[in-house]
Amino acid sequence: MKTIIDQSYVNVTYDEDLKLIKVIWLGNSTSDEYRDTYEKVLEFAKTHPTDNFFSDIQKQKIVSPIDRKWFEEEVLPRAIKLNLKRAGITFGGGIFKRYYFNNIMSKTSRFNLPFKAFSTFEDAVEWFKTFK
Repeated sequence: MKTIIDQSYVNVTYDEDLKLIKVIWLGNSTSDEYRDTYEKVLEFAKTHPTDNFFSDIQKQKIVSPIDRKWFEEEVLPRAIKLNLKRAGITFGGGIFKRYYFNNIMSKTSRFNLPFKAFSTFEDAVEWFKTFK
């Protein structure tokens, strides 16, 4: 695993074998930090094949509606143009996180991007491996 970002609020790594970017949210982030994280992820994906994306939002604080809309309208289309093929997430059981997940799920379906929720990162990796 190669580290892309290592901050108090997020850890982002890349697995070359799985062509996987993994984002682990570690706590509260500002709007600028949230957006900067995804801008760096997209920039990295321009030069590194990224078929798979995984995000663990169990410790992430609530994402504002403005940032959520930005993610859905800006980040997702750009990631798909960079050949993202599938995405997975772990989010825990909170109502706001389920709402966030359901919103993203509805947006990814517009792009025919397979997107699933998992209990663990390891479960997501097994799913990603079925596409090799």
